This record gives sequence, structure tokens and C-alpha cells, in this order.
Amino acid sequence: MWRRSLRPLNAYERQHDYRHSPSLRGRFIVVGAFTIILIALLAIKLVFDYSERLADISYDRLLRSALLQMDENVGQIEGEITIDIPWSAFATLAQASDDRVFYKVESSSQGFITGYFNLDSSPALPVEYGTIQFFDRTYSGEVLRFAWLERYITEPDASGTVRTVLAHTRLSREEMAASITQRAVELITLVALVSIALIVIGSQIVLRPLHRIEQVLESRTPGDLTPLTLKTPRETYHLKVVINDFMLRLQSNLEELENYTGNAAHQLRTPIASLKALAENARDIGKPEQQRQALEKIIEQCEALSDTVSFLLNQATISHRLQSQPMGLIDLVQPIRESCRAQALTALRKGVMLCFESELEEAIIVGDTVAIEQMMQNLIENAVRYSVLENGIEQKEVVIRITPMPKIYRVEVIDQGVGISDVDKQRVFERFYRGRYDIAGTGVGLSLVKDITKYHQAEITLSDNHPHGTVVTVDFPAFKFREDS
Repeated sequence: MWRRSLRPLNAYERQHDYRHSPSLRGRFIVVGAFTIILIALLAIKLVFDYSERLADISYDRLLRSALLQMDENVGQIEGEITIDIPWSAFATLAQASDDRVFYKVESSSQGFITGYFNLDSSPALPVEYGTIQFFDRTYSGEVLRFAWLERYITEPDASGTVRTVLAHTRLSREEMAASITQRAVELITLVALVSIALIVIGSQIVLRPLHRIEQVLESRTPGDLTPLTLKTPRETYHLKVVINDFMLRLQSNLEELENYTGNAAHQLRTPIASLKALAENARDIGKPEQQRQALEKIIEQCEALSDTVSFLLNQATISHRLQSQPMGLIDLVQPIRESCRAQALTALRKGVMLCFESELEEAIIVGDTVAIEQMMQNLIENAVRYSVLENGIEQKEVVIRITPMPKIYRVEVIDQGVGISDVDKQRVFERFYRGRYDIAGTGVGLSLVKDITKYHQAEITLSDNHPHGTVVTVDFPAFKFREDS
């Protein structure tokens, strides 16, 4: 028999009151037992109704026999209708020793002939003459079973009809029905108890594959995320597949987090060490002018470090958002326009003019507005940073253009900077890679852009701008509205 593991509860289980959550096996047993009890009660009700009908059928035969014997002894003497009730009629009904018998005979011509005068002789339902009718009716404070018969008189000197009513108490009928019901209830109860016991045992067998999966997962070390290989039934196969897929995604996220943490630590360690060295040099410099220059270098290094930290935090935020937030229908034009507005003043301070070109009022895609806005800000910042002004050259510009094309919306960021070599084009999307170290940067922006385009199933390419500069092209799949017929 499988037993629940006696391991201590972790923080999540204590917070969510794991010990008091209803088990799947308990629910299965409760539902199965409730269903069996419901079926048993329905069966008992059907047996009870059937036993009553069976008792009525059995004793109605006795009533019919006695009633016909009484009717056969109806005759005529000197013009008057008489009846000689045979002993055999009551002997037939005497088989039910605890019951009492009531009768009444009357004719249409003479009225009451014999029996109990106040016994109601009217039929329960309209019926043809010569047909026996059975029904229940109250008499003297108790329910009786009536047998009713009315026929035409066949004597030559008489006319009209004669009506014979025979009533019998229901004690023997109820005793017979109770006996049948009792035995049936005992049998149904036994079957129900056995069925519930089989459900309890069967639930243990049916849920054994889930217990094996639980035992395998509990016996693993914390870092073991290898797929489950144990054989499971068809019903739990998809559960195993989902668990393996989840562990695969978790393994991928952990590896990415490990690489990200290692790279971030490496990138932060260098500027921090440089900042420390600059501070120590500034402390030892005696001349005010040299000390001021050293402090300016410290400020520049702090700004570079602040930019690196900001980029790392933005990347962590966007990465978490891409994994946790579902995509929806968005207007691609809106986040791109907002990004241009946000970067316009910064670009002008550096002598670069931003130009937004789009004839589209809206461009509907499936995506995330925050992620696309962050992507565009990184592309624009990168284009402005490498659009370095040279002495004697007039002001440069960065063009952001949206162009509709078949099945896609093309977004282009065009700069007139120094451009990117063919060798660097293959590596600029790697995290922390920088093609030029003479221009301030972190090497994080384009790697985040690559992640965002991949999340949106978009394609990003780099090409040269003529006579100089770079064109970054991102093709987003357009969303097609389904036309209702």
C-alpha cells in the first residue's frame, strides 16, 4: 500500500494549508459512494413500488375468485332477487387470516339486498357492465381494497342490474410487500457496501501512477530537472508530457539566468574596479586642476555604470514580462511614435534630429506595447549614439519609418553614422558584445531587441545605408481580421 510521505512541509505548502486540501482519492470515493447510494435509494423505491403492485396482483386474484363465486349465486325467487353467499367465497379470503371482509349486494330494482348497508358501492371509474374493477377506498377509518362488479340480470321474470361489492383490508398485502422490500433492501445494501469497498480499493489502484510520479519527483535532488521516463497509463501520459515540458522550460530559464548573472557580474565588476581606481587616484592628487579632471572621469564612469545597471534592470523587467504577460492586439504605430517623442530631446542635445515617417493611421499586430516601446527606444538610442558629428559636417538625422507590405509591417531605423562592419553584424546581437569601445555603451540593448523580436515572431536584419550609416529593419507579422460571411 502507498503511504503519504512524511517529509516536512515547505513554505509554500504551509502558506496554502496543504494538509487540509481535499485529496483526489477522497473526492473520487465521495463521488462514487454518493452515486452508489443514490442508485441504491432509487432501486429501493422501485422495489417498494413493485412489491406493492405484486401484493395487489396476488390478493386481487383472491378477491376476483370470491366475487365471482358470490355473483354466481345471485338468483330469483318469486320475483325477488336473492343471493346465497357460498362458504367457499369466504374460505378463499380466509387465507389472509388477519384481514377482515366487507361486502354489499344491491340491485337497480330492489336496492339494498344484503351486506353492509353503509358500504360505498359506487365505482371509482366509469366501467362497462360485467367488468370487474379494483380500487382502494377508506371505510370505517381504514383503507380497504375493493372489488366491484355490476351486470345485467338474466332471469326471465326480472330486469335491471345487480351490483356486488367485496372489500378486503390490506394487512396481508402490506405484510407481503414489507417482506419483499426488506429482503430487497438487505440485498441492495449489501451490494452498495461491496461496491463502495471496491471503489475504495480501486481508487488506490487507479491513482497509483500519480503516486509513482510524486515519489519520483520527491526523490530527486533540487537541481535535477531531467525529463520523467517512467511508464504511465494513457490518462497520465499527457500529465507527464506537461511536467517534462515545464521542467525543460524551467531548465532553460535557469541556464539563461545563470548566464545573465555571470555576464552581469563580469560587466559590473570592471567599471566598479575602474571607479575605485579613479577615486583612489583622485584622493592622492594634490593639484586642484588635476583633481577636478579626475573627479570628472569618476562622474563619467558613474554615468556609464548607471547606464549599464539601467539596461540590465530593463532587460530583466522585459524578460519577465515576455514570459508572464500574454500578448494581445495592439497598434504598432502608437509605441513607435511614443518612443520617438521620448528620445527626440535627447537626440537634439547630441546634434541629431529624429524624423518619424508613416502614412498609416494604425497597424494592428499581436504583441506587447511595453516591449515594443522598449525595443524602439534601444534602437533609437543606439542609432543616435553612433551618429557621431564630425567637424565641418552638417547636422545628421535618424529616420524611423513604418511601411505596410504584404502580410507584414516593416519598421526601419535609418542612421547616418559610422556604420557597422560585416564582422560585427554577426555578433552585435550577442549580450555584452561591443564593436567599438571608443563610444559609450553597454552591449545589452541590441540583445534585448533580438529577444523582443523573437517573442513577436518578427525578423530583424542589418544593412548598410548609403553613403554611410546603418539600416535596422524589423518585419512584424500583420494581424488579419477574419471577415464574417
